[in-house]
Parts: sequence; structure tokens; C-alpha cells
Amino acid sequence: MHVKNVLFLLLAAVAMIAPKVFAAQPAPAKAAFDEKALADFYRGKTVRIVVGFSAGGGYDQYSRLIARHLSRHIPGNPNVLVDNMAGAGSMIAANHIYNAAPKDGTVIGNLSGPIVLEQLFGNPAVQYDMGKFRYLAVPVSESYLMIAHKRTGITKFDELRGDKGKPLTMGAIPGSTVEHAPIMVKEVLNTNLKVVSGYKGTAEVRLALDSGEVDGFFNTWTSSKVTSMDKVKSGEWLVLAQLTETPMKDLIVPNVPTIQKIARSEEQRLLLKYGTSTPNDFGKVYVIPSGVPADRAAALESAFEKVFKDKELIADADKGRLEIDPLIGSTITKLVTEFLAMPNDLKNKLQTVLKTPVKK
Repeated sequence: MHVKNVLFLLLAAVAMIAPKVFAAQPAPAKAAFDEKALADFYRGKTVRIVVGFSAGGGYDQYSRLIARHLSRHIPGNPNVLVDNMAGAGSMIAANHIYNAAPKDGTVIGNLSGPIVLEQLFGNPAVQYDMGKFRYLAVPVSESYLMIAHKRTGITKFDELRGDKGKPLTMGAIPGSTVEHAPIMVKEVLNTNLKVVSGYKGTAEVRLALDSGEVDGFFNTWTSSKVTSMDKVKSGEWLVLAQLTETPMKDLIVPNVPTIQKIARSEEQRLLLKYGTSTPNDFGKVYVIPSGVPADRAAALESAFEKVFKDKELIADADKGRLEIDPLIGSTITKLVTEFLAMPNDLKNKLQTVLKTPVKK
């Protein structure tokens, strides 16, 4: 797809964002809480972390790491368990947390930040409001890689460009960057990609890649390090691009082009930035519904802040090659609020590009 006459509108839209930074709605103030009263509430109970993706992927890995250590930092030391509620890029889990889950501080959602785009674009499946969740933490901001299997024979991103570009079939998860990214790269950069969506998580996409059902997918470097480092090191998986504006410091594959390198105009750079990289600043996000009592919400936010400093969790994370560089509470709320305040011109251009792909 060729996007026409968008540069002026996008530059104007970006200029409009700056004032909105200062107009962002304030995050809920941290309420004081009575440790004894909260201990009495949580003691003997079970706190569930509902992960919006299938078992075995990056979201699941982080949530199970956190679950092993979080109890020590919640008053009353409740049991902490992980449940997987996969589907629609975590929109099913988001709908559940927002509408059906108990609002008593015993259910935490682990959602994909990029589902904010589905809300912004008015997806009828959205039954949540990302502006009204209470944000607890993000363990690490994410950057996505474009990965292809070596059997394709493709070694460079530029081989995909244009009508005569080499074909590549990409596996995708609806409503997530795993879907948004290939659509953006296909439509904005005019590459010969076929997007096959409908997978429930990256573990399922990896199986499809290994079996030859698809040729590649977009995945975070954080997740790839945990699940598939051997395939990256061996060259079985080729890394064609990184959807970030600053090269990843620890990426073991040399000379992988960034957004600036694969985009050929300012309009293309802005579309890729706002459609893929910016929402992943709050990618693997932990939330509770707004109805949770203020003292319990504050206690859970405090527990996440403490758990990411826990020496046992850090040692466990190192063993599993899980990076920890967290954002907490109000910082995430500000990012989400600013993103939802995106000017209409920019929102409309992104919505035009992010059309519905072929389903699995």
C-alpha cells in the first residue's frame, strides 16, 4: 500500500502531542495502607495473575517468575498462581479483568500494551478502557525483531521490497504487535509479506515456524533470548530488522537495521514508531481494575516495586535470561494517557494502515 500525502499531517500531529504531555491525567495517588488490616484480608487467599497469552511464551515466563516471589511482598503472604487466558492478543483477558474479574485485589491482569491501538481504533471486540485500569508495573520495555527461518533463503530486509520482492509468510497474534508489525512493514514499506493471523501466543507461532506453516514472525528480543537463543545463535533464525529507533545494546546479531534504516521517509518512520515501538514502552503490563479498593491497589503496586528489587527474583531472572528494567505505577499511567490522546490525524493514518489481515 502506498500512503499518500501523510508527511505534513504526521508532522503536524506530532507537534500537537507535546502540549498533551503536560495535560495528561494524573495517576491515582498512592494511598496509605494498614499492613495489619491488609494481612488479615490476604492471609489464606490466592492472588491470580491472568496472562493474556498461552503458556510457554514471554508473557507467561515473566508472570511465572513474578508469581514465585510476589507473595513475600504482599501483606498476609497469599498464594500467587498464574492462569492463562489466551486469545485476541490479550483482549479476551483485558475484557475479563475489566468486566468480570473480582475487584477485590485478588486478580491481576498481564496484558499486551499494544491492545491500546485496538481501543484507539474502535475495535468492536474491545470491552475495556485502557485509560481506566490501575497500572502496577512493566518488568521491561520491549523491542521487536523481524525473524525469518533460514530455509527461506532470505538474508536481508531489502530482498522483501517491492512487487518483485521475495515472499515471506508471517505468523501473527490478533491485536498484538506480533500482528501489527508485519502489517505495518507490508503496507508502509511495500514488502512482499503475507500475514497469517489467529495464533494465541508466540509458543504456537514458534511451532508453526518450525513446522513450515509460516516462514517468520515478529518477536521481542527479550522473549527470543528466553525461548529460542539457540536458534538465533545457530543461524536457524535470521534477524532481518529491529523495530526500535536506537539499536539494541545486547543484540548478538550484528548490523541489524533499525526503523531509521528500513524507513525511507519521515512519514514511514513515524508510522512505524507509533504503530509498533511506542506502544511497547508499556508492553508486558500488569493491571488491576479501577474498582479495587485504594489501599489494596497501593499494596499491590508496592509489592511489584519491591519484587523487582528482590535479590532472589533477580537471581532467578538471570538464570532464565529474563531482563528486569521495570516501570512502576504512575509512569505507565502517564504513557498510556498520552498515547490515548494521540491527535486524530495520526490515529486515522495508523488505522488505515492497520487493516484486518488474512485470518488463520
